[in-house]
Amino acid sequence: MLSRVRVPQSLVLGLAFLLAFAGCSNMPTQPLTQPDSASGTGAAPSQVLGLLGGGTSSATSKSAVIGLLGGIVSVGDFTVVIPPLALTRTATVTVSQPDLAHPIVSLSIAPASANRFLLPVLLIANAKRIEPALLSTACLSYYNPTTGRWENLASTISLLNLTISTPLSHFSIYRVTLGGKAGW
Repeated sequence: MLSRVRVPQSLVLGLAFLLAFAGCSNMPTQPLTQPDSASGTGAAPSQVLGLLGGGTSSATSKSAVIGLLGGIVSVGDFTVVIPPLALTRTATVTVSQPDLAHPIVSLSIAPASANRFLLPVLLIANAKRIEPALLSTACLSYYNPTTGRWENLASTISLLNLTISTPLSHFSIYRVTLGGKAGW
């Protein structure tokens, strides 16, 4: 026989409050909306957590204030997904694709001391411009300023979403590489 389990009303109300308070905020699961340009100027607890939008945007560059809860910054054909707790402090993340016709992206973070992550950050490139026959040879590459060469990174290709992604441990200049050459 089934017995009825009694759940304390205060527990249910507390969980409902936490869900309403946390919501999706600036997490990778947030709904895509335009940030409010008037917010994000103080060092209040909400900004440390990454709850306030803040940042700037143009057709080829976007900056966002990202806190402990992580967030997403997208411009052109590139998206950076910063998971919760990847950063140890609030930082301004900038994603720039100077020429939207070329698959090269510059990722930067301020302060520079935040350019090491506790958890990998995901870089996702839109691969819809790549011919399907060439998609299997595609990967993301990192420009190594020490050697002056592009170095291929272990990349995952999603045929369903037509994207190429790779985990990052730091920000730099990245590109989509097809068979050893840049380009779509």
